[in-house]
Amino acid sequence: MCGIAGLAGPLARDEARLRAMTDVQRHRGPDAAGHWHDDTRPVALGHRRLSIIDLSPEGRQPMASPEGDLQLTFNGEIYNYLELSAELRDYPYRTRTDSEVILAAYRAWGERCVERFVGMFAFALWDARRSVLFCARDRLGIKPFHWTWHRRSFVFASEIKGILAAGVPAQPDETSWATYLTHGLYDHSERTFFEGIRSLSPGHALSLNVGAMAALEGDLEPEEPWGVRSGSSDQGPLVIRPFWDLPSLTRDIVPMSDGEAEDAFLAAFQEAVRLRLRSDVPLGVNLSGGLDSASLMTMVDGLVAGDEALQTFTASFDDPRYDEADFAAAVPHRHPWARHVQRLSPGDVWPLAAEMTWHQEAPFGGIATIAYHALHAKARSEGVTVLLEGQGVDEMLAGYRYVAPHHHRDLLEAGDEDLLRRELRADPDGEDVATARLGAGSGGAVYQDGTSHLRPAALCRNVADKAGPEPTFARPYGDHLRNALWRDLRHTKLPRVLRMNDRLSMAHSRELREPYLDHRVVELAFRLSGDQKLRAGRTKELLRRAMKKRLPDEVRTATKRAVVTPQREWLRGPLGEDVDRMLASPRFAARGWVSPEVARTELAVFRAGEGGNAFFIWQWVSVELWHRRFVDGDAGPLGGRD
Repeated sequence: MCGIAGLAGPLARDEARLRAMTDVQRHRGPDAAGHWHDDTRPVALGHRRLSIIDLSPEGRQPMASPEGDLQLTFNGEIYNYLELSAELRDYPYRTRTDSEVILAAYRAWGERCVERFVGMFAFALWDARRSVLFCARDRLGIKPFHWTWHRRSFVFASEIKGILAAGVPAQPDETSWATYLTHGLYDHSERTFFEGIRSLSPGHALSLNVGAMAALEGDLEPEEPWGVRSGSSDQGPLVIRPFWDLPSLTRDIVPMSDGEAEDAFLAAFQEAVRLRLRSDVPLGVNLSGGLDSASLMTMVDGLVAGDEALQTFTASFDDPRYDEADFAAAVPHRHPWARHVQRLSPGDVWPLAAEMTWHQEAPFGGIATIAYHALHAKARSEGVTVLLEGQGVDEMLAGYRYVAPHHHRDLLEAGDEDLLRRELRADPDGEDVATARLGAGSGGAVYQDGTSHLRPAALCRNVADKAGPEPTFARPYGDHLRNALWRDLRHTKLPRVLRMNDRLSMAHSRELREPYLDHRVVELAFRLSGDQKLRAGRTKELLRRAMKKRLPDEVRTATKRAVVTPQREWLRGPLGEDVDRMLASPRFAARGWVSPEVARTELAVFRAGEGGNAFFIWQWVSVELWHRRFVDGDAGPLGGRD
């Protein structure tokens, strides 16, 4: 796990600029730094290393092929590197790293090598023979890749601050901010919160023909960028294309009995966990109070050899309503567990929020995300470098209650009204057939606890105009449920969680692995029928059934909690005074996003006990934290100078 950076174009000759790009990402790779530039063409690559596989100096990057014609800077893990290296045994390996396997795979299969990788990755590979910079990001977008044009040069880095260090100005992207405030959407597209800086979409590859860039330079104005084009290389020097398309791979539902589905899921999940236990440094598991992490933990417990204690990490709070520290006692295990609990208090929030804004570079989820930021600091203090976590199940197996009406509509349209009525009777939300007939037709974002989470009345008048209508997303499947799950997986839920998780773990130089997001597990889940995901009012039915011999019923059948942090209580209580001060500050008013007067009224209504969702307040806090850090250059916590 590392930090990458690079330049293609005139700026590549500036070695100090490249070093600044890697220095600012030192937290992603504190173990070593590397820099390389081509002597004949304007290309330069940088790297910060966090040593995970093959800790020797030979594993440093940028890494060259034996002939020197390929150069690689890579962030992530190729979990099936041992299998690939055995298949590509003719390559003259000099290390035991997964990084070198990427070079071998590219030599053998060219740009299609990414289709062979099982893992999380973002990399840039310079092919001197073709004069092409080939970049790729993993299928689900677990690892980040940001890029832009600046002074006729292509600039990329793992984190946006690496791009800013190259001299790109930090300016707010007005469309992104307006969309976030108006519709509650973020990380749903390639746009970032910085003007002109883009994120390479998950499951996409980018090819930059540096020779074609040089040929075009004389025809361009000084600051004119080359546009992004999809398709064949004759359309321009930059081509972006998908290499993984989940809907096309899983268009048809594969009929399976319950037993067959459970066996297939367990086999795929076990293989995903087995591969992610490969490491030359200590591992641990993030254990929260839910089915997903309990299932992961018991799978790890069964696969790890020896009798050493497994390290588990749990974020918690002093409030007993949100205390998950005792949850693990109900999970059976073979190994002893060394449990670490990190508690967050109100006094921790603003200093950590200011620190996290620098790392996150975008709005983040509030108190819950801050708690996990502190948790990874705890893992670092305990010497655990790699952590496994249970993200992705909700988006694959219908873990959120709000997707149930989509399944009900599928049953209705299939003419199975008897099954529909049984499902509706078992549904804890008490829907009826009329509700199903109306459709669950909205494709827009829905907050997971079903509450009202936006306050458009508090926004300045032109913000909605900047945002435009609520974005719509493709509906590539023939059923409503999978379209809803695809929306969450690709646009409205998982992308922002993965961005937050990458930044909060890498802020402390920890690697975070997501076994459920092995693309083979995801593909299997999307080939299954809705009845195997939602049944008798229960979400994630497949996982619950698959774990029936591994977990006690009190864990296996527990209902997912929609609210897991004291965010609303703290914003009504100990954090409220600082929010009041923020709303009254001249700087907040000058941003032009939120009306301080209307916001104070909305806040008073919330404090009086109306509404249980504090997301809109955290939106306002996010606006101020981001602008203070990246526009004003103020790294201090909220509640400081105004």
